[in-house]
Amino acid sequence: MFARLRLQRLADSLSSRYVVVERTILHRSPIVLTPYATGDVIDTAALEASIASWYSAAGLSRDDVDTGAVIMTGNALLSRNSRELANLFADEGGTFVCATAGHALEAILAAHGSGSVARSRRDHETILHVDIGGGTTKLALIADGDIVATSAIAVGARSRRAGRDPDERRRTASELAEAIVAATRGAEVAPGLQLLPPLPRSSNPARITLSGGVSEYASGREQAGHDDLGRELAAALLAVRSRFPAPLEIANDGIRATVIGASQFTVQVSGSTIGVGAPLPLRNVPVARLGGDLRGSGPIALAVKWSGEPEHGRIRALAERIAAATDRRPLVVASDGDIAATLGAVLRDELDFKGDLVTLDGLELGELDYIDVGAPVAPSGVVPVIVKSLVFPED
Repeated sequence: MFARLRLQRLADSLSSRYVVVERTILHRSPIVLTPYATGDVIDTAALEASIASWYSAAGLSRDDVDTGAVIMTGNALLSRNSRELANLFADEGGTFVCATAGHALEAILAAHGSGSVARSRRDHETILHVDIGGGTTKLALIADGDIVATSAIAVGARSRRAGRDPDERRRTASELAEAIVAATRGAEVAPGLQLLPPLPRSSNPARITLSGGVSEYASGREQAGHDDLGRELAAALLAVRSRFPAPLEIANDGIRATVIGASQFTVQVSGSTIGVGAPLPLRNVPVARLGGDLRGSGPIALAVKWSGEPEHGRIRALAERIAAATDRRPLVVASDGDIAATLGAVLRDELDFKGDLVTLDGLELGELDYIDVGAPVAPSGVVPVIVKSLVFPED
């Protein structure tokens, strides 16, 4: 998906943070099946050719794109060449950053991309969003626009082999639908299927919204079979919709909800008053709170809370704590206040900080565990940051 973004600097007197204030979709690629070469190895050449054709269809070249995000989800993360796949795009000119989404982050992305988070905030109601894909079902409980709980189960259109016998396929789909209903009620499903802890049983949503590939069948937007149980699972869910804890509604952006959510939710941009003293992009940088566990080696990102005036004495004291906290490099210091440039200067010039250092401001890091930091985007000099929940599985 290609979009033109308009960034605007916040008007706060002590902030240089930029926010996305307008997003115009320029082109959406067709939805295609993941190309596999053999077994669980994704065909990178076929995927690269498809990406090239989508650039062409959009009337864009790679040089036209300032920044981007590659979000890998579901079974793509389990493929043996998942790291190669991400690097195929993330390494292009240093402009792309790559996020690998765990079950919780996928649930969050789908909830945002489906419009359920915005609807919950607008209508001041509790919504349970359910995204059913090929291998998993992700659930996000949203109250007044805030995601308060997530869950996931290993149930999807491809989570069991689809046989040829129609009756057997319907029975299997019915069993999968029962598991999904149970998950929406906060019940624990069969052993081995519970990927994240169940939702709170006292959720009481006003409505349930549905996205993911299976929602395309439930809405009637998709009719063709894809050698899985998508059609049967959708039919089974509609047959038991009265047993859900709230009325079931199908999102308009069903199969695209996760990628739309990725573009809306994961990209933050730093302020323009930053300090960059390390080669960018940086990928898979673990986030820790200052004062937390900083053991280990390799890059690390410190999340720093800041309030009040940017007085030199206070910034100097913070810089001393940072300098004494860890010798891991590169070091990324991410603050939610507008102090990054001054903080970086104090660390370098006054405390003689050694090694690669990046100081970023205007970032609000939550409880996700890793970030990617992209190259500065001209002309504003802002830096795109991707927040994510896990890194690639070990090779």
